[in-house]
Amino acid sequence: MTSRLLLLVSISILLVTTVVVALFGVVPLPEYETFTSGKGFNGKLIYHAEFQSENIIPPAPDIMDSCIFFIDLSESPAQEKEVVCNSDLYNISYDVSFYDAQIHNDDQILLSYWDYQESNDRKVLIVDIESGIISESKDVTPLSENNRMNVYGEKLIEPWETTDYNSRLIGVYYVNRIDTIEVYNSRAPSNYYFDSLHWSPDGDNIVAGDSENNLIIFSKKKLFTPVKIPLSYEKVNGERVELINVLGWTN
Repeated sequence: MTSRLLLLVSISILLVTTVVVALFGVVPLPEYETFTSGKGFNGKLIYHAEFQSENIIPPAPDIMDSCIFFIDLSESPAQEKEVVCNSDLYNISYDVSFYDAQIHNDDQILLSYWDYQESNDRKVLIVDIESGIISESKDVTPLSENNRMNVYGEKLIEPWETTDYNSRLIGVYYVNRIDTIEVYNSRAPSNYYFDSLHWSPDGDNIVAGDSENNLIIFSKKKLFTPVKIPLSYEKVNGERVELINVLGWTN
């Protein structure tokens, strides 16, 4: 009798715990509209992604390749187009940094690398976004500080500064000369986050990457519900694709 009572109590506790977790402990992902070209966006979104091995046990997954892609917002459905991958540059150097890549003159990507074959110096490669043609820069220095400021002098706030993990709140904010302005705020799972925010060229919209391998477009004036562009890649081959950061939004 005692054993049966204990079993019933244990089952009751399990059921109550399950219900409480279901009601209060699970926070769904934020909901967004799906991207269509009819929204009137234009320009290109440039971003860096990695192809990683599917390691079942530690250590961390191996990086099989790093690539830079762009999405032309005037096209629908949205399709990723490869600009350059690390594997394309092995004939130049095995130490090319994609983590500090940056956009130059709206139509080029700057990549820094170490030239171990000749001068043992740090140099810069220029990659044309449309054609993928690679050349060496003689007079361009990358890695300038990105102040995340738009044409109106408004500055984006880093997402981690406005995230409250205890209450599971995430948001997108910017500051003008006087105030902090909220663009978006939502509850989200504790492992969900935004990263690498950038202004659109006209300063009216914002693009961010999220932890679910999406690009999210926000309206500064909340003229539309945030728009999601899910990233799908042809180059998977059993590898895991990870969005690393957004480089920017070009004209």
